[in-house]
Amino acid sequence: MRGWIEHFIGACRWSASGVAILFKGEMAARMELAAGLVALAWILFLGRSLAEIGVFLMLAFATLSVEALNTAVEEIVNRVSPERSEFGRRAKDLGSAAVMFMLIATGLYVLMLTVASLLGS
Repeated sequence: MRGWIEHFIGACRWSASGVAILFKGEMAARMELAAGLVALAWILFLGRSLAEIGVFLMLAFATLSVEALNTAVEEIVNRVSPERSEFGRRAKDLGSAAVMFMLIATGLYVLMLTVASLLGS
């Protein structure tokens, strides 16, 4: 049992380190966090349900998760292929596309909640 607790504490430290690396080093992550907070305030202003707020939060955290994975891919590519290469360009572009898809999904969800509020549902 003690080993599990020590592992859990270590995992929390590693995760906190990753969060610090992400937000200190990635302007995109800071922008996504700011946009997420603005969108959350908007959804609260609209008076949407707790379930809808929960779905938004899951989308926002998923977006930040994909951003963190994209950053990890970029770090690996920069280490493995520091020179410009087709491999590096494709890997980084694919990571960027994954982030874009999450941003579109989250934005569409906020738009749908806004339209639903305007239509009275």
